[in-house]
Amino acid sequence: MIKFDFSNILKANIGKDVGLDENFVDKYNEMVKNGYLKIENGRGGAPYDFLELPYQDISEILDYKRELEKYDYFVVVGIGGSSLGGYALFRALKHLNYNIKSNKKLFFIDNSDPETVLSVLDVIEPEKTIFNVITKSGSTAETMSAFSIIFNFLKEKGLPIEKHIVATTDMEKGDLINIAKQYELKTFYIPRGVGGRYSVFTPVGLLPALFVDIDIKALLEGAKEVDVNFRRSYSPENNPILLSALVNYIYDKEYHKNILAMMCYKDKLHGIGLWYQQLWAESLGKKYDLKDDVVESGSTPIVLRGATDQHSVLQLFMEGPNDKLIVFLDAEKSERDVKFKIDELKQYKALSYFEGKTLGSLIASELEGVKYALTIAEKPNYTIKIEKIDEFNIGSLLFAFELQTVIASTFYGVDPFNQPGVEEGKKATYALMGRDGYDEKRKEMTENIKESYKINFPNDNKESEGER
Repeated sequence: MIKFDFSNILKANIGKDVGLDENFVDKYNEMVKNGYLKIENGRGGAPYDFLELPYQDISEILDYKRELEKYDYFVVVGIGGSSLGGYALFRALKHLNYNIKSNKKLFFIDNSDPETVLSVLDVIEPEKTIFNVITKSGSTAETMSAFSIIFNFLKEKGLPIEKHIVATTDMEKGDLINIAKQYELKTFYIPRGVGGRYSVFTPVGLLPALFVDIDIKALLEGAKEVDVNFRRSYSPENNPILLSALVNYIYDKEYHKNILAMMCYKDKLHGIGLWYQQLWAESLGKKYDLKDDVVESGSTPIVLRGATDQHSVLQLFMEGPNDKLIVFLDAEKSERDVKFKIDELKQYKALSYFEGKTLGSLIASELEGVKYALTIAEKPNYTIKIEKIDEFNIGSLLFAFELQTVIASTFYGVDPFNQPGVEEGKKATYALMGRDGYDEKRKEMTENIKESYKINFPNDNKESEGER
């Protein structure tokens, strides 16, 4: 179960200048209803295919568990939505030092930094490793370049490609599916209408989760419960997902709080925050709306750790520009806790007050203290809290955020499923790397960048006269 606490956005608590009236939703009822109906009427087809994922048949993925048991290492090769979902599940649902404690190990090659790729290859045992290459387009530069390195790495070790690489991609388009067919790779498919950042409940997220014994059935059950509850009402007063989307939108567009700061008060939830950062930013950050008018929409999500970032950016939040809406993400129950036993250290005031309390109560007090401090400083904030960190609740949380994002897109009037800005960067990369078909882009880049302004520190290492 997910609980939302919107108390600290109300005028009574944070003041009239930044607070909302108790009945603030009345002004937006028609907008919210229209957004809700747009999504509900779109169910069962593109572009809302992700809404059907909680109800899918996952028997093929579950059957593959027997094959995965032959391996000790699972390496996800993907970037963005092809990696963040699996990472969020792994981070949330397994021991924070899982790869140290367990004989099974899960790694992520999610960047084209040579250290990222080679550091993983340094520590795995190739004959006991399966690489899951994930790209919906089948041509993502970072993923396919890593694939080529892994392909040759396995060849040099004399290992059969088809035994050590599994592909997750589109059923028809892209080079990866053609490579998979040529080399008879086991292949899982991303549904045609599901984009990368909405793919956590496809094999993209479920396959690595299965490898580390995450209950993927329970994940989908959690998502399903959220979906069922969401569909019961288009009234924000009875639908906290709708209300959270509306609050995010209001504070961005009307109160100019265009930074959406998510503070995660369980370290296991930090990966969820990183996944959400892509989901919100890439879905809503658009130059044009659906009418092709320039809108430059979207608030900027940033992800922080409580209590760590209380000792860094909180100072800025408290006394810097009042341009942020803070969202606290927490879980009511922790799987483990430890009780303080101070004994002979009681004489020290910095320790004596911990006696009989727990580490869990400390971080809970830190969260409540920060909420109070922000609230009296008139900094709007609200809290999202799950009951505990398990498969059911994490599945619920992830799907709730997906629904929140697409609902918000209807308020902004933008397409939450495209990413033209990202595509422009990809094209420039292809041009610089000499990919066929991008000659015009290379020419355009040369013509548009007319001046260079670079400066370095002077080189003072030359020997001075009379010095050696």
